Amino acid sequence: MNKIFLILTILFSLVNFSKVYSADATPTSYINTVHSVMLCGTGSSETECLNPVLLGNEGTTGKSFDLSSVTAGASAGGIGSLSSVPYGTSFGWFQIILNRQFTVTATGKDTTDNDCATEANSGNGTASSTTAPAYAVVDGNAAAQLIKIPDGITLADNMNGTDVIDGTVGANEEPAGDPVDADTPYIKFRVQLTPPFILKPGKMPNVEVAFSLTNAVTFTDTNGSTSGQTCGIFPNSPSVTIKFVGQ
Repeated sequence: MNKIFLILTILFSLVNFSKVYSADATPTSYINTVHSVMLCGTGSSETECLNPVLLGNEGTTGKSFDLSSVTAGASAGGIGSLSSVPYGTSFGWFQIILNRQFTVTATGKDTTDNDCATEANSGNGTASSTTAPAYAVVDGNAAAQLIKIPDGITLADNMNGTDVIDGTVGANEEPAGDPVDADTPYIKFRVQLTPPFILKPGKMPNVEVAFSLTNAVTFTDTNGSTSGQTCGIFPNSPSVTIKFVGQ
């Protein structure tokens, strides 16, 4: 099997809190779980992946990658195969289905100058069934903290909530622009391919997704946090590019 080697990152642009009351930080560890990857068929766009060609499926358990442990442009691990991709077909979009939970280790300051640190398995915990974000500890030592994108968050147009991992539209699917909620535990995340990918006979490229974790999390202060908590923590938007090597 020809593996597709991936470096995967979450690009969440959360829009329901004010950046005036937030401060960015760069995590020392950033782990996310990938459930499947696919190419999107003709007519796909930023808001939907049509007729997906499934490249790899890791089931509901998924496969986790720590983005801090690899160099940008190198491989974080393998998932999937190009064996199902037809030759000569142009694919302009790539879709990754991610879990809404991820684990980060980070320190930073919110805008009222509190020293914030992620906290392992704390009572602060994971935002799950409310619009409140998870929140870190003040004046603590950073440890890996599990965080879930809270319900009620509206993501950027290239993402939407789903309850299935095979790329089809689930019974509880939320279209792009609708807030995520408790019955959609996964996120469809689409990246435009420039130029479009076309598989050629005799070629079996690897997929490389380069990233930067600079400012990949945001701490909010008590005035801006929807939870009313100092050191509320949200995922932010690392930079990302996808390329096919050996095409």
